[in-house]
Amino acid sequence: MEVWHVLRWVVAVAASAAAVIAVVIIANLVVVRIGRRVPAVARAWRGVRRPLTALVLATALRISFSQTAEAGTFRDIGLHVLLIAVIVAAVWLVETVVLAWLAHLQVEAVQRKVDDDRGRRRIETQMRLIQRVVGVAFVIIGIALVLLTFPGVEQIGAAVLASAGLLSVVLGIAAQTSLGNLFAGLQLAFTDAIRIGDVVEVDGTWSTIEDITLSYVVVSIWDERHKVLPSTYFTTTPFINWSRTGDTVTGTVYFSLDWRVDLTRMRAAFEEIVDESGLWDGRARSILVTDSSGDRLTVRALVTSVNTDADWTLRCYVREHLATWLREHNPEALPIQRVVLGDPAQRREQQ
Repeated sequence: MEVWHVLRWVVAVAASAAAVIAVVIIANLVVVRIGRRVPAVARAWRGVRRPLTALVLATALRISFSQTAEAGTFRDIGLHVLLIAVIVAAVWLVETVVLAWLAHLQVEAVQRKVDDDRGRRRIETQMRLIQRVVGVAFVIIGIALVLLTFPGVEQIGAAVLASAGLLSVVLGIAAQTSLGNLFAGLQLAFTDAIRIGDVVEVDGTWSTIEDITLSYVVVSIWDERHKVLPSTYFTTTPFINWSRTGDTVTGTVYFSLDWRVDLTRMRAAFEEIVDESGLWDGRARSILVTDSSGDRLTVRALVTSVNTDADWTLRCYVREHLATWLREHNPEALPIQRVVLGDPAQRREQQ
């Protein structure tokens, strides 16, 4: 008889699983055909298919097991395990729906800012942080619901609350850095200090914000290296955000030249070089003497471009071609060291 009872609940559970899988396969075929005409339905189904299947399967298995298994310790343990599976699958399904809704809101918000790259990157940054916070929140809710299924959890909670004063102090000291990075990450996302795609200067290096998490920020350097910085770095350390209010950039190139430089010809050559580069955005360009000291003039070449990548290339282009022009057309402008030698006899008379 015991073998028959075991076979009965095994067959019932297997039949329930097979029925659920068959229903899911049929539903998948139907939705795929509908999705060819309505892509939104196909996308929604692909998002909820796995958690929904897990929830229906866990529920069906629990019902069939409860109807066929003999009363006893084994039945109680099996029902408890399947209850936990139902809770986990339900939390997973709700989380998937919420995250899909947030993704839909992000798409709509981005579509309204097609011509505003700064606004789109701001929305992407905030939504990414919100999605991660929602994910962590659902994990905590799921763990809490699972723990509530165990007898005696209430007593454990009371004991924890009784020692909450000491525990809060210990946790506060131990997690000070982690919590600081967590709040710093949220601050960065919602104060618009940096956004994904922003070009920043960190430790004297130009970098692009690649990812912002709840605890750290990843920046991508031009040579394909990646630097991982704690979120608190950007709230406690000064840094330069080159794309804070837009992508356009003003670049400068400095030359230390002799006083005999022909500024008129150099200015004309500079304008011709900038026009040939194809990287100038047409806003501003100039050649000015910004300083004079001793036997040197400091000449500044200023030029604007549409973004930081174009700015870097344009500054290198201007520096290279102006250096070539100075060497070939105005060599007397190149810096030289002057040494004045007088008559030794005259120097002795002066002494």
